[in-house]
Amino acid sequence: MEFEERADQLSTEEIYSSLADGDILKKARQKLLATGAKLLIGPRGTGKTHLMRYTYAQALLSKTTPLVLYSSYNRYLHLEPLLKKTPDAIKRFHSWVLARILLSVFDYLHDLSGDGQFLKDLDPIYDEDKLRELVSLLERGSGVELYESYGQLITVDHVIRAVRSLTARFKRSRAVLLLDDAALSLSDQYLVAFFEIFRVLKVEGISPKASVYPGTTQYGPAFHASHEVEEVPLWLSVEDPGYSTIMGDIAHRRLSSEQQKNISSDILELFKYTAFGIPRVYLRLLREFFSESGGTSQSKVNKIIEQQVALIGAEYDSIALKLKQFSSVIKIGRSFFSNAVIEISEFQNKDLTKRNIVLGLLQSEERTPLADRMIKFLIEVGMLYPLQSVSHGHNRKYDRYIPHLAFLYQGGAFKDGRRNTFRGLPELMSAATAKHPLRREFKSLLSSRELADLKLDLPPCQKCGTQRFNDSQQFCHNCGEPLVGSSLFEECMKLPLSEVPGISETLIARIHQDTNIRSISDVVISQNASGELQKATYVGPRRAEAIIKKVELTVEEFLS
Repeated sequence: MEFEERADQLSTEEIYSSLADGDILKKARQKLLATGAKLLIGPRGTGKTHLMRYTYAQALLSKTTPLVLYSSYNRYLHLEPLLKKTPDAIKRFHSWVLARILLSVFDYLHDLSGDGQFLKDLDPIYDEDKLRELVSLLERGSGVELYESYGQLITVDHVIRAVRSLTARFKRSRAVLLLDDAALSLSDQYLVAFFEIFRVLKVEGISPKASVYPGTTQYGPAFHASHEVEEVPLWLSVEDPGYSTIMGDIAHRRLSSEQQKNISSDILELFKYTAFGIPRVYLRLLREFFSESGGTSQSKVNKIIEQQVALIGAEYDSIALKLKQFSSVIKIGRSFFSNAVIEISEFQNKDLTKRNIVLGLLQSEERTPLADRMIKFLIEVGMLYPLQSVSHGHNRKYDRYIPHLAFLYQGGAFKDGRRNTFRGLPELMSAATAKHPLRREFKSLLSSRELADLKLDLPPCQKCGTQRFNDSQQFCHNCGEPLVGSSLFEECMKLPLSEVPGISETLIARIHQDTNIRSISDVVISQNASGELQKATYVGPRRAEAIIKKVELTVEEFLS
């Protein structure tokens, strides 16, 4: 079964045909076209990019909607090494963001087969070729001369003027700026800078909308998300009355009629819920089902869900590689989540006539800011779904969460007798909700040792080995040596080719034997990566291209 799970890889036609319906999606589309600044919030895979690209394509062909521009910031971490190398990294990032918005103006014109010369006549700074070169060079960590002679001259006023000129030219009353992949959650300095730009773009006739992750997005001291913007959720709750219908629409739009005949409705229902409201995971489950051969349907389903649990867990664990200062927090978060799954599974299995999949976590002194950050990491990856807090009396306020249903399924929460069945989970989701959730104190889900180890892991001084006080410390308090932070982008580049999923050990061995390619960096920086890879035995153009795509996907996943 072949279909693309990532919306940024879909054609416009596929974007149109594959967007599911449902109230949450309809309301989100309306919010994207409405006036005012908005934040589209959901974990990876919930459809933020899909919805934004659909909204852009739809508005492009309609004269009754606002003028809509789309730009993506998914390559921001390519600029991350600048933070360690140059004092004006934030200014260069600022120019990069503005240049990308200006390029969205030219993209709009190209999509309508229009010409941008009128903008260049308005001001020489609207030079498409220079803008594209600037963006490309900044993403490669270079372009100092072009930045100093051109890039640093670009201002927010230039962006506003260009957008208003385009709005007037196409006789639209106002404009919407769709700023995709704006979470920038792995670089707080860039994130603060981005939302400073976002805030000043909110002027009369222009409404910026950005997609972000739940839980960990930090907006900076000048941006007050709860007051300045409206938050638009795009993570469908498994307890939503229309959940099964909306997820079913996704499958109907992606599967062929033959494929729909070859999968039972019970398995489809099970996959809907173990996808936990994340369309990308649902599509992955379906693809694996049609790819898997041999065994009974039950054994295939159990294997697929087990693989997905491992994959989601690996994605969560990878945060420790990306944010090394939170390594202990991520590790303890895994233990916290596992204990919560065990307790809820046991609690749910006591009475399968009522649904009881919610964890109530007491707000208490043990919930330190670091403990809350730990929980937010679980939310960002989509392992915990946050519900509204409830109060059960004085000093008894509980935050409520639903753990990922695939983990509960594997933990035996929905067993009929001694084994999992297709119908156990879907039938339980249609049952009445239990009056009270499982209530726990934070400290009851972790050992005293784990509670004590809930701390930041900061690298020591590279000269004398003294431990740092905090993550923002710039000089060693013992010897005075400047403290060097590691670059996430550079860490990614160092990964050996063997770490790239989907490349066999045999192929890796041939590449090592016949070429000089050893790491991800060797592929990314090569002027002719395809030609170099083809030096290896049995590697032709198509196989070389497949390897390069796997490397690019690994980089995207690592830096997202």
